[in-house]
Amino acid sequence: MVVLKLATVFSDNMVLQREAEVVIWGEAEENTTVKGIICGQTSECKVKNGGFRLTFNSLEVGGPFQLEVSSENESIVVKNILVGDVWVAGGQSNMQLRLKDSANGQEYIQKSNYPEIRYYEVPEIEYEDDKIRIPNLLDKGWQSFSKEHSQYFSAVAYHFAINLYKDLSIPIGIIDCDKGGTSAACWMSEKYLAKDENVKIAYLDEYKKTIKNLTGEEEDRQINDLHESQKNYTKREAEYKKKYPQNTLEELQHDIGYAPWKPPIGRKSYLRPCGLYKTMLRKITPYTIKGVLWYQGEEDSPKSRLYKSLFKSVIENWREDFENENLPFIFVQLPMFNDEKLDTWQIIRDAQLYTLKNIKNTSMVVTVDCGEKENVHPKDKKTVGERLALLVRQDIYNEDIKGHSPIYSGYELKGDKIAISFDYVETGDLVIQEGKDLNGFEVSDGNGKYYQAKAEIFGDKVIVYSEKVKEPKSVRYGWRNYVEINLFNKYGLPASPFNTESKY
Repeated sequence: MVVLKLATVFSDNMVLQREAEVVIWGEAEENTTVKGIICGQTSECKVKNGGFRLTFNSLEVGGPFQLEVSSENESIVVKNILVGDVWVAGGQSNMQLRLKDSANGQEYIQKSNYPEIRYYEVPEIEYEDDKIRIPNLLDKGWQSFSKEHSQYFSAVAYHFAINLYKDLSIPIGIIDCDKGGTSAACWMSEKYLAKDENVKIAYLDEYKKTIKNLTGEEEDRQINDLHESQKNYTKREAEYKKKYPQNTLEELQHDIGYAPWKPPIGRKSYLRPCGLYKTMLRKITPYTIKGVLWYQGEEDSPKSRLYKSLFKSVIENWREDFENENLPFIFVQLPMFNDEKLDTWQIIRDAQLYTLKNIKNTSMVVTVDCGEKENVHPKDKKTVGERLALLVRQDIYNEDIKGHSPIYSGYELKGDKIAISFDYVETGDLVIQEGKDLNGFEVSDGNGKYYQAKAEIFGDKVIVYSEKVKEPKSVRYGWRNYVEINLFNKYGLPASPFNTESKY
């Protein structure tokens, strides 16, 4: 006999989405009737294929409420429920980075007393089948933003939620669904990963080729070898820090090398295409949400030319699974970082800019000034979270505020100069932050070679030129993994990098 169960994302202290059709699902005995009651609303359905689905309409903001779900012989009561706005925080390590590990994290932890902001962390299950679950993590359920719990919350999502809550004064729910080191390919189904033939070949076909002759014993051996090398590195790292406490991370890595990474690709690897989609994302869909916050792209820099298509498929896939074709997708454009292995982060940023311009209901937070030259995990997550909240307030909640960075919109040739135009900019908005001159502009005569250029703000435009280029054809800005750029608007938001040769 099947026991009546709710999906694990439904627990005491949860937040349900206001002003929408809310879906509650779970498992029960076949052909029995399941009934749900919340806020005076009742929903019933027959169990089919072991599952049930209840729907409730336009729940009222507030709480605490309780949900009662019952079948013929069983019942479940979920308590202390709030109704407000729910956001999913997705991506890789910079979204996952914990509050305790962020800049001034301990200060924010001590101030964490927001009982109407709730957080649910999707257990990071890397692999599961009928017999095993790796790792076999407990589901912590929904938790409040308190000193006891907040240290382990996503720092970006933490600051986003607090800023939104202070502005809206309604309950805010965060569902954290992310994992460090992951490609966007980890977070989508095979159907969507195979939509673009080049993406399919680079990600899905390559994975299948890798595992074709890989035995379970060999995969386990590779995993054990990695764990041993990581333990040895951790020991060496501790000894080095004790001996040279004043040395920087860069000096440490120069002297003892980098920490062993990445995990070998296999059937149990969380880095496999479509893996975390099945073991994490599908555990929370189709939970009714307000929108998605996304911070990812670093791991796909080796295949940066495919990211435009890859990211498009992620958005389409998630909108399908959350059952909302207009689901807002608010994403973070990658910051600056001096990746010594590949100079391709600008291609990812450009793909993100393309996404903003070509996919409906998307918004992009520019964070080029939030990076750290030698740290792929910059500690300032407060700025990122605040900018996400600011942009959401303008684009989703229609507040009369300035949440957009200057976004390249076009150019005009003017003799030996090029005039660059921007969206979200009026005359007087553009400023130089720090220094007397604009940095990061380059100009080309169309022969493939770019020269450092001079740039000046003129009204709502930037005029770009170089003595070395008499007949300019194109301009690019911030076109490096890491370059210090200083074009901002007067509201403190940096302009997005761009390339006039790109087809937006």
